Amino acid sequence: MPDLRKALEAREATLRRWLPIAFRVAAFLLLPWIVVLAMSVRGYLGARNLSNSWVWLDVMEVAALLLLASLVHRRHRATSPVASATAVLLALDAYFDLYSAHRGSSYLLAQVLAYAAELPSATVLAALSWYSLPWAAEQAVLRERPYPTNSSAP
Repeated sequence: MPDLRKALEAREATLRRWLPIAFRVAAFLLLPWIVVLAMSVRGYLGARNLSNSWVWLDVMEVAALLLLASLVHRRHRATSPVASATAVLLALDAYFDLYSAHRGSSYLLAQVLAYAAELPSATVLAALSWYSLPWAAEQAVLRERPYPTNSSAP
């Protein structure tokens, strides 16, 4: 049993070291895409349309990925809900990209991004959300301290 515990601790240490790096890289790789997207809709800035929504959805994804990188590194109790929310953001992005893309190259690009990047990333984030649930429980147990008993009290 101690060998299994050591193996699990080693796996978690590896995940806590590499997942934040992967999330930061993904966030920074999204930045050029946001710039390209913003430049393509710049004629519509200020107007209410769906094109502006895509830019802000991607900005929210970047913010969520950077926050998640910090939370995983610290093994924070908020990792699970933030990972879930980020997974939902990525899945929604994939869905609406596929739904709104026109035939041809834009639809092909939407499919490649959805099936090669967004949906696999959402799956990893959903698994992380499940995996990090005990982190919140452990921190809650550590915070609870029983009141000291006074043996001289009646």
